[in-house]
Amino acid sequence: MTRSLNVFGLVALTIILMVAGIYFILKEDVPKLYINEIMANNSSCCPDRDGEKDEFDDWVEIYNPGAIAIDIGGMWVSQDKNKPLGYQIPKTNSALTTIQPGGFLLLWADGSPEQGVLHLKFKLDDRGEFIGIFYEDGRKIDGFKFGSQRENISYGRSYDGSKTRQEFSVPTPGKSNQ
Repeated sequence: MTRSLNVFGLVALTIILMVAGIYFILKEDVPKLYINEIMANNSSCCPDRDGEKDEFDDWVEIYNPGAIAIDIGGMWVSQDKNKPLGYQIPKTNSALTTIQPGGFLLLWADGSPEQGVLHLKFKLDDRGEFIGIFYEDGRKIDGFKFGSQRENISYGRSYDGSKTRQEFSVPTPGKSNQ
């Protein structure tokens, strides 16, 4: 009986290790994307045109430095690094949620997801907070904590994809940071 339990245990362990190995081999890498620039205190810059009127909403710009297009539909945007599954970007319109190589995508942080797939269910806190983008399974792609934000001044990477961040008196939503 003991010998059959040992053989069973060895077979079970072998199967578990094989499945784990296959999982790690087949597991997708998270795409390389950057939260490139944000605006958390918008009163007159860069309008979000909703119908006939201009809205001056907070926004988050995502940058794709890679050589292939990346659809962010199904990924998550969160204001809490410990709870990555904040708001899932809908998978319903890949034409709008795909970022071309070297391209940018603007997400409106306006608390109005009913306005479309590029509108998040939350607003940014102009007193500062964390903002992050996470893969479909919750793995972190990029994120950072920002401090208090001044009106109509954006905050982002000094140049596209850089590690250093700075304020921009001339925001560049959907364009290269300068």
